[in-house]
Amino acid sequence: MGEPYSLLYLLQVASSSFPTGSFSHSGGFETLIQEGAIGDAESLESAVQQWVRYGLARADGAAVALAERVEVGGRDDPEAALAELDESLTALKLARESREASLKMGDAFLRAAGDAFGGERLAAYGEAVRAGLCVGHYATAFGVAAADAGVSVPQAVLAFLFGSYSNVVAVAARLIPLGQLDTHRILARSRPHLVRCARVSLDTKLADLGAATVCLDLAAMRHERLYSRLCIS
Repeated sequence: MGEPYSLLYLLQVASSSFPTGSFSHSGGFETLIQEGAIGDAESLESAVQQWVRYGLARADGAAVALAERVEVGGRDDPEAALAELDESLTALKLARESREASLKMGDAFLRAAGDAFGGERLAAYGEAVRAGLCVGHYATAFGVAAADAGVSVPQAVLAFLFGSYSNVVAVAARLIPLGQLDTHRILARSRPHLVRCARVSLDTKLADLGAATVCLDLAAMRHERLYSRLCIS
C-alpha cells in the first residue's frame, strides 16, 4: 500500500464515524464533567492531554505499535504474543467499564475492518479471539489491521492517538457543552503534544507498558453510579 492509500486508510479507520461505538464512551470524563472538575475548554484540554501523556501513550498507543510489529516481524506464534499483549492491557484497565469499552470497541473494529478491508492477519486474530486465545482489545486489533493494510508503525500509532484524543474531546464537548470552534481549537493545538506522545508509544516495550491516571481510573469506577449518564463508560 502506497503512502496516499495508507493515509486514506488511516483517515477512515481512526475516524469517529468508523463503526466501533467510540462516540458512546467517555473513558471516565463524563464523571469529571458532572462533578465539576471539567467545565470549560481549558480544563478539558488539560485533562485530555494528561490522559494521553500518562495513560494512553504508554498503554494502548504502545500496544498498537507492539501488535503491528508482532505481525510484520515474522514470529512463528503471533497469537501467543498478541495474547500476552491483550493480557497486559486488561491488567492496566482498572475500571470495569474501561475494560469492557476496550473489548466492545475491539469486537466492533474486528468485524467492521474485516468486512471493509479483509486481511489474513486480522482474520487470524479474530479467530484467536473467538477461540478464547486472545481477548480482543481495540488497540491490539488496530495494530493487527494496520499490519494488514501495510501502513507504517509510526503512522498507525499517531492515527490511533489522534483518533482516541479527538473522540474523547468530541464526547466531552457534547457533555459540557462546547461549541465546534472551541472543540477544533483544542484539536488543532494537540498536534505537537500527540507527536511527542507517539514517540513515547513507539519506544515503549511490552514489559514497560503502564498507566498513571489514577484520578481518571477512579472517575471511571464512579461512572456506573452516576445519577444520570449519557455515555456507556
